[in-house]
Amino acid sequence: MTAACDPGLPSQGHAPAPTTAADEFDALFHGEAHRRAFSRACHLADPALPPDVEPFSFLSADLLHHIAAALALTEDSTLADLGCGRGGPGLWLARTAHARLVGIDFSPVAVAQAQHRATTLGVGDRAHFAVGDLTATGLPDASVSAAVSIDALQYAHDHTAAAAETRRILRPGGRLVITGWHPRQHGDPRLPDRHRHTHWPTVLRAAGFSTVECHDRPAWSDTYLRIYRTALQQGDPGRDVALAGLQGEARRRLPTAHLLRRVAITAC
Repeated sequence: MTAACDPGLPSQGHAPAPTTAADEFDALFHGEAHRRAFSRACHLADPALPPDVEPFSFLSADLLHHIAAALALTEDSTLADLGCGRGGPGLWLARTAHARLVGIDFSPVAVAQAQHRATTLGVGDRAHFAVGDLTATGLPDASVSAAVSIDALQYAHDHTAAAAETRRILRPGGRLVITGWHPRQHGDPRLPDRHRHTHWPTVLRAAGFSTVECHDRPAWSDTYLRIYRTALQQGDPGRDVALAGLQGEARRRLPTAHLLRRVAITAC
C-alpha cells in the first residue's frame, strides 16, 4: 500500500546540502562501466527489475513502475532526467513511452557513458545528454514536458534552488517526479546531515510547485536495505571501485538506514 507522507514541516527542509565533487562520481562511473557492481546489486536485490535498466541508484521494479505511471509520458513528451548518471532508468522510461529524453549530470564520465548507451540502444537520435548542474541545467525555459530525478536532488548544494530550476524548465502542467528519503523522525540526530531535516514537499512548494503528492511503500525501503546487504555479500571488491564505494557506504549507512523512509514525490 502507498501511504501519503507527512504535511509540510519547518524551514529546515530548505537547508543547503553537503556538496559532492563531480570527480568523485567520475571514478565511480568508470568502475561501474567495467564491472556494473551497483547494477548487479540492484538486480540481485530485486530480480523483477527490468534487465535493460542499469541503475546507479536504489531502484526497484515497483518504484520504477510507480515513477513511469506518475510521469504519464506519451510519444509527444520530452523527459528531462536530472542527475541522469549513466542514463539507465531515464532511457528505460523514455523508450517505454517512445518519448524524447534529455539527461543532465555534473559528471562528464556519466554523460559520455549515457550517450554511448543511447546510441547502442538505437535511440541516439531521441536522447541527448549534457554536463550541467542541478541548479543550472542550461536548458531553456519551459522546454520539457516532464522531469525525473532519481536519488539526485539530495546532492544539490541548495535543494530549493534545484527544485526552482526544475520548475523553470517544465512546461505549464508538466510533472516532476523525484525519489529520495525522509527521516522517520524529523531532525533525528542519529542521521547524516543530508537526510536529517529533509522534507521534499516543503522544498517543492517553496520552489513554486502548487500540487505535491508524496508516497512511500515499505517495499521501497526494504529494497534499499537489501541492496546494501547484497553488496556486502559480494566479498572483497578487489579493484572494483564502484563495489568498494557501495560497500563502504553500506557499512556507514546500514546502522541508521532503518531510520529513513524511501519516498517518491510527484509535483506540478
